[in-house]
Amino acid sequence: MRTKPRLVLLLLPFSLFMALFFFSAILKSLWTSLGYYPLIGLHRLSLTYYTAALQDTAFLRTFMRTFTLAFSSTFLACLIGLGLAFLFSQQHNRWTRLMFKLSQLPVMLPHIFVVLALLQLLSQTGLIPRLLQRLGLIDQSAQFPLLVNDPGQIGILLTYLWKEVPFVIVTVTLVLRQIDLRYQKVALNLGANRWQTFWHILLPLVQPALFNAFIIIFSFTFGSYEVPYLLGNQQAELLPVYIYNLYVQHDLTQIPLLMSLNLLLSVFTIAFAGLLLQVSRWLPGGRTGGLR
Repeated sequence: MRTKPRLVLLLLPFSLFMALFFFSAILKSLWTSLGYYPLIGLHRLSLTYYTAALQDTAFLRTFMRTFTLAFSSTFLACLIGLGLAFLFSQQHNRWTRLMFKLSQLPVMLPHIFVVLALLQLLSQTGLIPRLLQRLGLIDQSAQFPLLVNDPGQIGILLTYLWKEVPFVIVTVTLVLRQIDLRYQKVALNLGANRWQTFWHILLPLVQPALFNAFIIIFSFTFGSYEVPYLLGNQQAELLPVYIYNLYVQHDLTQIPLLMSLNLLLSVFTIAFAGLLLQVSRWLPGGRTGGLR
């Protein structure tokens, strides 16, 4: 069996290479966003591009749209996943065991798989509208509700929920399986009902894990590109697609602005994750770190 120092030594070259690659890219993006881009004759450092980004109404509107969708989809995923995780942990029968195993399947599938499935099933030329038309429930497929590439971003929301709800289920269930059932029994013997037992005992114990899942899901959905690009609407594009569309215009004078937009997106995600971690520590169960 390899010792720990030897493992560290074996991983050191790869770790140094990845760290150098990652931080050099971050530094280059930072200098470029500050206006240092010799390729087009820019040599002075300033916050001009950050100021321009924060004063751009189109950017701010796209930012708020992206944040709203990412937050709402993450909140719904955590809420639904939490409820199903408690259901699967409290009800021990063949049906719930089967459903729990099936709920783990979406975790292993990439988002692009769900995107393609939605396009084939729920687009107005997909299988479900054509099936409803054949059954005589609708006269033509155009009468089927627009769920893909729609201004309300319903297709994107459904994709995120289909993928992220199982992630929350697995995360919370792993914590619930470690909880000593005597906590619940003592609370019930002392006169607490099931809702009080859930709110004051079980929820604080799973709260740190739930917040960690929230941060992971929000960070992904806020910066996700492929799902909004394939399922989004051009009149209501999200921030990653907005930045990419600026990039593919091949206007070198826009590169510093693009780097500032990318860094603003990253800094906000990190800051929001830090805020959520602080909120988690303030809530019941957070100060003790949940289960040990």
